[in-house]
Amino acid sequence: MKKLLFINAILALSLSSLHAQKDNWHKKRISPTLFENYMSLPQDKNVKNGAYNVANVDNKVLVLGSYKNNVKDSIWNFYNITGDIIQSYNYSTNQMLYHVVDPSTIVKQKVVIDTTLSEDDKIVAPQKIGGVNYGFYLIHSDKALPVEVKQQKNDILMEYVFSLSETGKLTDWHIVYTSTFFNDDRKQSISGLPKDAYEFTAATVNGKPIKSVLIYQVMLYVNQARDKGTYNVVTQQNQ
Repeated sequence: MKKLLFINAILALSLSSLHAQKDNWHKKRISPTLFENYMSLPQDKNVKNGAYNVANVDNKVLVLGSYKNNVKDSIWNFYNITGDIIQSYNYSTNQMLYHVVDPSTIVKQKVVIDTTLSEDDKIVAPQKIGGVNYGFYLIHSDKALPVEVKQQKNDILMEYVFSLSETGKLTDWHIVYTSTFFNDDRKQSISGLPKDAYEFTAATVNGKPIKSVLIYQVMLYVNQARDKGTYNVVTQQNQ
């Protein structure tokens, strides 16, 4: 009888532990197309602590990492939409461990270095931590496109232009639209963005950190939008 009570007690504790872990998981929308899923402290759901991931609306995981008392901890992996790792970043040492160009994204990257260079200079370009695809969808919304853009019949090049300090800190950003009949440059506020949108690595020349500009480039196929009211998925060209 005592043995049976002991087993029942262990089972109850195990179920209680599983229930507590489930209760500590939270889901939150961080952009129009991205959701974060995270564990928290039992006593405070706003303090991230434990496993963390970000997935898109198709439930494809783009980010895997962990928090310790609301601080990003250790090595995080970032994935493209096909499930391949495109970046690994160590938040404990603030080092980019691995980075490759994402072949599956519609977002192209352009970099401008703020200095005069020679052929012998060793240049390390700035990078968006998490990759340009993740960075773009953290802040892009089809519904937020200007009315003038939605009225165009020609394809439009949209560029998100980020000015970065010597330490990789975001100091300014604006959106440039370029097409046959519409060209515009719109300054954006650097406040109120999702936390991950601010994370960049600094550019260096010969080991010395310098100012730089990093640009996300995306073609807008406005005339192909199926829903003229919201212009959904105008970044996806019909095949």
